[in-house]
Amino acid sequence: MKIQARRRSAALLVALAVGAVPVAAHAAGEQTAPTAAAHDAFKIVALGDSISLGYEPGVTRAADIYGYADRLYVNALLHGRAELANYGALGLQNAGLTQLLAGAAEGRKLTADDLQDYAAYDPAAKAQADAVAAGAPALRDSLADADLVALTIGGNDFAALVRDLVGKTGGDAAASFEKTFDEKLNNYAEQLQANLRTLRSLAPQARIEVADQYSPVSKIVGDSLYAELNASIAKLSAKLDELKTSLAAEGVAIDIVHIGGAFQGKEALYTHFSPVFGVTDIHPTQAGYETIARAFAAPVWPDYTEIAPSDKAANPAPTVYIKGKLLTTQNKPQLKSNTTFLALSDIAAATGAELLWDNKTKTATFKQNGREVKLTIGAKSIVIGGVKQALNVPAYLQTVGKESKTYVPLAAITQGLDYQVVYQAKLHTAFINS
Repeated sequence: MKIQARRRSAALLVALAVGAVPVAAHAAGEQTAPTAAAHDAFKIVALGDSISLGYEPGVTRAADIYGYADRLYVNALLHGRAELANYGALGLQNAGLTQLLAGAAEGRKLTADDLQDYAAYDPAAKAQADAVAAGAPALRDSLADADLVALTIGGNDFAALVRDLVGKTGGDAAASFEKTFDEKLNNYAEQLQANLRTLRSLAPQARIEVADQYSPVSKIVGDSLYAELNASIAKLSAKLDELKTSLAAEGVAIDIVHIGGAFQGKEALYTHFSPVFGVTDIHPTQAGYETIARAFAAPVWPDYTEIAPSDKAANPAPTVYIKGKLLTTQNKPQLKSNTTFLALSDIAAATGAELLWDNKTKTATFKQNGREVKLTIGAKSIVIGGVKQALNVPAYLQTVGKESKTYVPLAAITQGLDYQVVYQAKLHTAFINS
């Protein structure tokens, strides 16, 4: 059961507040030419609480957030163009989700206080929730076009109950917990059912996936309490399966993503919760977020790929995937003025674009699908579709072994050919798709 911590790092939350609204696909840290709208992109909407946001204690920069939604986004990029809009809000409960979806349906901006009571939360946590609430009209648009909606909600509904149980012993405590849990579970299921009906109306074409809950508590609390908590998780999971069947009878299709069982027995590895060391934060570790991502990905893609971060110190230029394939070449990518350069022959081979070389003018021309990109060694401009555009760092000659290779800016060329270019800072990896 996810227990929402009430106090947060203000510095992190201020950064997260900026990233709480939709995340557009872009090439961060890259010099790029304008790109056409990715109308054919696979669109993911992450919605719900801090698990969807990807919160992890100790992370101090928004660029370092890498949760399950980010991993889903990366896997989508391995299959083609993709976009991610993340509306995860710290501390959000089921009742708060009801208000957020109502605001989205009405196209009305909200505040955190419109969602639920944030009085007990750090002001920066409330600011992050404010940013999500204000984005309710954008949420409506995101859901209308979504291909996949990933929802985590409920941990904050059960938080106080689980906190009260931890540390208690005796049959009376267990019996009281079970009765109260059943009452909360029935209320939770009723609210969630209503929310999923609304969500389906707002996202008519999307696959909607809802996660069950996990317990962060390991056997260190004792066999009896451990068994009680996991029995409750199993009961909640079964309730969600019943909910799926009930909604299906109404024509509301959803998938239940089972993560509770995957966490059982691995709580110390998959969460930060460690009562022995006084750590009460129950958010997933990176291993936990990967496990959640795998569960969400399973109904969508036959294979899940976990991409390891590239060593930025050893390889200043990012790792590159073009059309879902890792670029491998003897011509090492180069980074100049925060711009990735590749040998022009490598770009042509990876994209399948036609490459013409004018040795007299030292000009390369790429052609593909009716689009044309030209650039000349040393020129601080690039010509895309006959229109000249500024280029801060020009193409240049690079010695590779005994040869001289022409290196050209990767993002400018591929975006000029109407490719989507996405840079994932956490992985130091670029994904390029037609």
